[in-house]
Amino acid sequence: MKGTSPLLGLLAGLAVGVLSGAVTMEAASSVPQPLLDRLSRGANVCLWFRFPRSESAGHFADYIPDSEMVRMRSVGLRHVRLCIAPKQVMDPSTGEFREDRMAAVDSAVERFLRADLGVVIDLHNEDHDALENSPAWRDAFDRFWASASRRWSRFDPERVALEIVNEPVFKDREAEWPPLLDRFFRTVRAGAPRHTIIVSGPNWGGIDGLRKLRPLDDPNVVYSFHTYDPFPFTHQGATWTGGPHRILRDVPYPSSPEAVAPLLEDLGRQDPKARDEVRWYGEQRWDLERLRARFREGIRWGAEHGVPLYCGEFGVYPIASKPADRAKWFEDFGTVLRESRIGWAVWGWDEPFGLNRKGRGADAAVDPVSAKALGLVP
Repeated sequence: MKGTSPLLGLLAGLAVGVLSGAVTMEAASSVPQPLLDRLSRGANVCLWFRFPRSESAGHFADYIPDSEMVRMRSVGLRHVRLCIAPKQVMDPSTGEFREDRMAAVDSAVERFLRADLGVVIDLHNEDHDALENSPAWRDAFDRFWASASRRWSRFDPERVALEIVNEPVFKDREAEWPPLLDRFFRTVRAGAPRHTIIVSGPNWGGIDGLRKLRPLDDPNVVYSFHTYDPFPFTHQGATWTGGPHRILRDVPYPSSPEAVAPLLEDLGRQDPKARDEVRWYGEQRWDLERLRARFREGIRWGAEHGVPLYCGEFGVYPIASKPADRAKWFEDFGTVLRESRIGWAVWGWDEPFGLNRKGRGADAAVDPVSAKALGLVP
């Protein structure tokens, strides 16, 4: 491991204080230390209540069996981020519960807790148009949270946190998010006065969006950011991004103009935008130091405001990346996480960006590359 720069060492030290509530800047954090300890290492559960591969009662009741939850804990995880698509649990016009699905969510949370895993209950909205442009949907979402926060307030606040909404975007309209966030936050806080609430900024909940956010006037809040930097590497081969990434293959990490040069001619014939993005990526020279510098931007914001941070998503899509390069990225990113000492949840337990578990139950196997890089036991 390379030595830590003095600035990063200072920021990492501040991050430790922020996570422990020891740093008082704008406000002292009252996030329970047992919860912060649980947030130290986690994984997203992506496909139970988000894009379920089956709509059967059996799927929702037992997508992850008890024996697999024990396996998750033995791997070294301390919590899960349970991703729940709003449409799976609420009527989009009224916000009323789908009681069968809510009962399944409650059961899942209870079972994770019995397996000694904390839970972030994440309302994983991916209908960005509804959130940004539909007052009726927003009203329904707010009514849902009014009821759901009261329902979930029965869970132990030292083991369960509530995340209002996943990855708000509001591109070129970022100023619209804070007042809407404040509205939802007040609703959740009224229903769950003792629970830690997790929030994020606009721009897909990334570091740049975090830096545009002002902390809420409440000490029991954790501020989340997601990072998939550098995107041309982590999302090469991805068909859903709407950009040129779908045609990218063998984009190297670390990056340099020399490393990407062999790809440019062919990319220019296929898609000039893809060529230009890969050229830019090479010029940026992404490596351990560049990842450190990028992460530092988020750590600095948390330290300035004296608030706890949480990296709720990260990973590399493996379909088109070279295994050795993906392994190097995880090695470097794991180093940055350890130096920064903030809690995290890899994307995901059950998707290929991260741990990508194979099989079910006690014998579920995880990706050894990402697991070892993150200090987990494959």
